[in-house]
Amino acid sequence: MKRITFIFLIGILFFTIGQAQNKKEIRFEKEFQKTLALVNSDQFTVKFYIATPTVQTLFTPPGAGANIDINPQNCYLSINDSLVTTQLPYFGRATWTSNSHLDSVSFNTVLFSRTVKIYQDGKKKAIAYQITVRSNQDICYLNMDIQYDGTCYLYFSDRKRAPISYVGQITPLDSTMQKRYKPSPKQQ
Repeated sequence: MKRITFIFLIGILFFTIGQAQNKKEIRFEKEFQKTLALVNSDQFTVKFYIATPTVQTLFTPPGAGANIDINPQNCYLSINDSLVTTQLPYFGRATWTSNSHLDSVSFNTVLFSRTVKIYQDGKKKAIAYQITVRSNQDICYLNMDIQYDGTCYLYFSDRKRAPISYVGQITPLDSTMQKRYKPSPKQQ
């Protein structure tokens, strides 16, 4: 009788663990679908709160270098259909340091190319979002890894600066940002 009770309790334990795993997977999938819908709408803002200069290689993972806390209210990347607006501080090395505009990354221009891919990150899905932007006779490459919960890792590089990475959170584009950033007639 004790053996049957023991086996019964072990069976209940494994059943509840299996149910908890299933609920987690459902929650991950629901959060991923919400994030994917936001990315596919092309109406979103990513507010960044950590910057990591990556002097050695482009793909140094966030947290591997010296992390710098930044204000998310002033550090963002905004996508409004094909218009890309960004305001990011820059903490790395630049080729031409005489220009004062190299201490920040900011532009308001139409994107040149965009690639969106879904990939598996362990048991969870993630989105690889890559855009290329032409600004001020330079080409900027922005590679973003967007996790299932909306956490974003941005890797920024261009021809004049050493690469830098940012960590942030994706949010829907609010109406004030939509009104504020309209493409100029030159950009259309």
